[in-house]
Amino acid sequence: MKKLVLVFIGLLSLAFFGNVVLGQDGKGPRMTVAEREFDFKEVKEGAVLEHTFKILNKGDEPLKIISVKPG
Repeated sequence: MKKLVLVFIGLLSLAFFGNVVLGQDGKGPRMTVAEREFDFKEVKEGAVLEHTFKILNKGDEPLKIISVKPG
């Protein structure tokens, strides 16, 4: 569960800062996340939680996620 949360944080970080790394000239891949956060509200201890974040490519070239390094 903890690894899953860390992967989501890594992907979201990539979405926030990806535009700087992937080029600011408007060309190339451009990753966006439709929903940047999700609140599970009140959760019972031991419950297994799951949520899917949609990662979209708004650029003009294929987006390749080669690796994710959560903070």
